[in-house]
Amino acid sequence: MSLSQLLNFITSTFIILVFSTTAAAAANLSLPHPLISFLQSLPQSSQRLLLWNNTLPPCQWPGISCSSNSTSITSIDLSNLSLSGQLSSSAPHLCRITSLREIILSSNNFSGPIPPSLFHCPSLTSLHLDFNSLSGPIPPDVLLATHLTELVLSHNFLSGSIPKQLLRLPNLQVLNLRTNNLTGPLPDFPPACSVSKLNLNENILSGPLPPTLSNCVNLTEFLVSSNKLSGIITSDAFVGLWNLQYLFMEYNDFTGELPRSLLGLTGLTVLDLSKNQVNGTIPEGIGQLRSLTEIFLWGNYLTGPIPRSVGTLPLLETLELSTNQLVGPLPSELGNCSSLVEIQLQYNLIGGPIPPEISNLKKLEKLYLYDNELEGIIPPQIGNMTSLIDLQLYNNSLSGRIPAEVVYLRNLRRMSLAFNKLYGEVPGELGRNLSYGLVKLDLTGNDFHGPIPPYLCEGGKLNVLVIGINRFNGSFPTSIAGCSSLWRFASKNNLLHGSIPDNMPANPGISYMDLSNNFFDGHIPSILGSWTNLSMLNISNNLLSGSIPPELGNLKKLGKLSLSANRLNGSIPSELGNCTELLELVLSNNLLSGSIPAEVAVLEKLRNLLLSGNKFSGGIPDSFTPTQDLLELQLGDNMLEGSIPSSLGSLQYISTALNLSSNRLNGSIPPSLGQLRGLEVLDLSNNFLSGEIPSRLSDMVALTFVNVSSNQLSGRLPEGWIKFLNSSPASFSGNPTLCIGGNYNCQKEAKEHGHGIHWAIILAIVVLGIIFCLVGVRIATHVAAARAPEASSHLLSSIRSVDSVADFPEDLTYEDILRATENLSEKYVIGRGKHGTVYRTEFEAGKLWAVKRVDLSHSCFILEMKVLSSVKHRNLVKVAGYCVKDGFGMIIYEYMPGGTLFDTLHDRKTQVALDWETRHRIALGIAQGLSYLHHDCVPQIVHRDVKSNNILMDSVSPTS
Repeated sequence: MSLSQLLNFITSTFIILVFSTTAAAAANLSLPHPLISFLQSLPQSSQRLLLWNNTLPPCQWPGISCSSNSTSITSIDLSNLSLSGQLSSSAPHLCRITSLREIILSSNNFSGPIPPSLFHCPSLTSLHLDFNSLSGPIPPDVLLATHLTELVLSHNFLSGSIPKQLLRLPNLQVLNLRTNNLTGPLPDFPPACSVSKLNLNENILSGPLPPTLSNCVNLTEFLVSSNKLSGIITSDAFVGLWNLQYLFMEYNDFTGELPRSLLGLTGLTVLDLSKNQVNGTIPEGIGQLRSLTEIFLWGNYLTGPIPRSVGTLPLLETLELSTNQLVGPLPSELGNCSSLVEIQLQYNLIGGPIPPEISNLKKLEKLYLYDNELEGIIPPQIGNMTSLIDLQLYNNSLSGRIPAEVVYLRNLRRMSLAFNKLYGEVPGELGRNLSYGLVKLDLTGNDFHGPIPPYLCEGGKLNVLVIGINRFNGSFPTSIAGCSSLWRFASKNNLLHGSIPDNMPANPGISYMDLSNNFFDGHIPSILGSWTNLSMLNISNNLLSGSIPPELGNLKKLGKLSLSANRLNGSIPSELGNCTELLELVLSNNLLSGSIPAEVAVLEKLRNLLLSGNKFSGGIPDSFTPTQDLLELQLGDNMLEGSIPSSLGSLQYISTALNLSSNRLNGSIPPSLGQLRGLEVLDLSNNFLSGEIPSRLSDMVALTFVNVSSNQLSGRLPEGWIKFLNSSPASFSGNPTLCIGGNYNCQKEAKEHGHGIHWAIILAIVVLGIIFCLVGVRIATHVAAARAPEASSHLLSSIRSVDSVADFPEDLTYEDILRATENLSEKYVIGRGKHGTVYRTEFEAGKLWAVKRVDLSHSCFILEMKVLSSVKHRNLVKVAGYCVKDGFGMIIYEYMPGGTLFDTLHDRKTQVALDWETRHRIALGIAQGLSYLHHDCVPQIVHRDVKSNNILMDSVSPTS
């Protein structure tokens, strides 16, 4: 190239460069200011929220900060302005401000992904996008933000894993990704880790702690709570983290013992490993961590005692070790922790006494020692703990009296001493002169006596007073009833007496009142009807009389009303039908009369209606509907008349019980009851019901108990009820014409035997201890004549060598027997004899058999079974089949539900009256059976073991 050509090239290149630079500058000048672009990219609703005045320089706009010696914008803080829109549409404009070091857009409504261009801002050191609705992953472009020192993305909906590049940023000190949906493991920490504050709480991170955590030597805060991190915390996990002050790892699945490297964190102020699966003991060396202010280790599997060295932590304010398996006494050294404000040691196995030294804790506000095994007295020095607000000692074995010094706890608000072994009178001044006033007092389950202290509500703050299961006496506490702040009062199972005053003030606040199991007398005051917030009123098991006040119908929020076991009379006020929120009405065992109001019976939300043991008369309302929630209906032991209403079958949710027993109900059982497929208990006994039991009642598949005894029912049982007859025959007694014999034709039997007591006497020729080895009887003669002794010997050996022979009825198999008896379980045994054991089986619904298992040392087994299978007489047990299996014989015969004659003679069947006519029938049945065997049977058979245990009663039906 010549010199002239070179000069032309340089000249043209310079012109192009100048033109390009000038064009770019011109284009840049034509662009609006980046803040204006940012503003215009926001939705109109958000633009109106930014009060930026174009007549002023940007450095004077709200949220904009500039350097002190120039107009360069260094910070944008637009937090808490309710700005919205896609962040990817607006934020990238801000990176055109090259001097910008800080962007704070916290607490707005920005959505969408984080724009990668934000990490291209050349000078950016701090980025806060927390408390928005951002989603998607953290962009990998974060690697480009090499000047970044703070990145706060918490409280969004970010997902994906934490980018490995993020922790490699050379200047990053604060990383807050809390409360997102981040997954995957914790990333490895690089050797030059610069992070000092790391908050990853409330994500879905998993896996173990990376061993590289110790690379972060500048770490002061490590927060990984509420994730799914797991694995053993290795003993050296925190080696080198000498600057660590806050360690939060609660609500994960870490296992193993507390790592020894914890004891080297001498600057640690807060330790929280709660709600993990940490085991082992709390190391004694924890006392070396003299900077600790809070220890949270609750909800683990820690064992052993609380180390005494805890008493050397002078700054400790909170000790939370509840829900572990800690044992041993409370260390008296705890009294040295003069800064303690809160102790929570509940749900452990801590025993021994409460050390008096604990009273040195003048700043202590909460003392939770409940659900342990503490013994001894409550130390009287407790009165020195003048800051105490909350004292919870329930569910221990503390004894003695409440110390009188408890009245010096001027800041006391809540105290529970329930379920201990405390006794004596409660200090009468309790609740008086308190700075705030008692809020809750629970003394349940002790042995306190005397009057209820009168000043418990003096502060006007008392919400809960629970003093049941003691021996408090005296009259109804009117000062408590008038406590307008009170919403729960329970004094059940005490010795309170006298009347409930009529002149009590209206208390619109109280919601729950349980006065049951006392000795209150007089009548129920009508003023209770003005306690309009009442949702539960229980005055059962007292000595109340008079009528139920109709004013109770004003209680629109009432969910439970229990007045049972008193002496109340009169009728149920129909006004109770106004209590539309009523779930449970218990009025049983009183002297109430009249009819049952339909308004009450059909309350749609009512689940339990218990009216048994009164004098109600008239009919049962026939107005039940499918929309009712009724689960239990108890109307037994009254004087109700008429028929059972068919609408009861509409109660689709009833399950617990339907009890109409001991009334005067008549007519037939409505088939609609078969629709109650969830009902478990049905009791219709002791009425005048007649007719057949509808077969549709077999559809009541959930029934576990049925009683229809002492009625006038007839016909056969529903197929699905046979099992109840077998398990509880008394539940069907007292119905003279009810067929409860099982598998025979009831009408035919009734015709043959006429009226009176019907006995089917069965002579057991095979069962309950006898197998005919027909020695000395005619059949033996026939067998001997037919075969030589050698043949008999051959027969014996061949029978014993048989592995499997079967002649079963219908489609039964040997496996069916094992299945029906659960492999010949003892619970199915109904008899034993010298030759074997008898089992009761049910192969299918209503098909009952008895099965006897015998050994084959008896040489004639198969031959005898063939002979006896052919024997048929109404007074002889029918042998239905047999088998030989595994060296044993099985005999199947009819199951006789009436037991043996021995049971009857010795009063094991107390419902049987053995008058002379009955005895004659039994004797005649035996004689007829034996006569058939001896004279009519071919071949002839001699029984050889006639006794009362071998005579079975097929059925017993008393006369009408």
